[in-house]
Amino acid sequence: MKKILRLSWKQRNNIAKSQPIWIKIMKIFLLLSFTAGIFAANLMGREAVSNAGVLNDYFIEKFQYAQVNGENLFFYIVGERLPLLLLLFVLVFTSFGIFGGILVLGWQGFSVGFMLSTGIAKYGMKGIVLVLGGLFPQYIFYLSVYVVYCYVAAFLRQRSAGGGKEIMDRKLAYGMGGVSVAVLFLVFATGIFLESYVNPMILKNILKIF
Repeated sequence: MKKILRLSWKQRNNIAKSQPIWIKIMKIFLLLSFTAGIFAANLMGREAVSNAGVLNDYFIEKFQYAQVNGENLFFYIVGERLPLLLLLFVLVFTSFGIFGGILVLGWQGFSVGFMLSTGIAKYGMKGIVLVLGGLFPQYIFYLSVYVVYCYVAAFLRQRSAGGGKEIMDRKLAYGMGGVSVAVLFLVFATGIFLESYVNPMILKNILKIF
């Protein structure tokens, strides 16, 4: 048993060491951003951040009894989220794609850390449920898109760095990148649909405990 555990530990170490540097940077930046969000919420103080997002008392009171128009919410969310995604899709075919993806992931980590810390300060454990309820299930799709985007951007950057004899390989790589972008767009659109039509119902049920 000890030998098996040692082997599995060595295998994990080997996998970690063999990871590209950008993957390590992505993980570290995401963790640091999440931590920075927690510190920022605590530094700003409870009163300054207590009305952020779904933690707003007025929002909670009105949302409990409001009838949410899914179609209007859908188009509102499209206007809020799609421009950044389209910008990333343009950058993915350039050398800035991987940096853009990492920055967006970092912002997501910062936002989640900030909101969780604020939720705990205002409502205790119920605040965690409220914040996570506000992110579920759409953020499973959003974060998946951003993470896979980073992999696609890194792959394209590696291929585009080749010499002239690899022109056909680069064309194939860009074709694969185009297909990947289309798939990621559909996954992201699914997240928007869920945020518009499913998340409001989840939030309404969670708000019954407030």
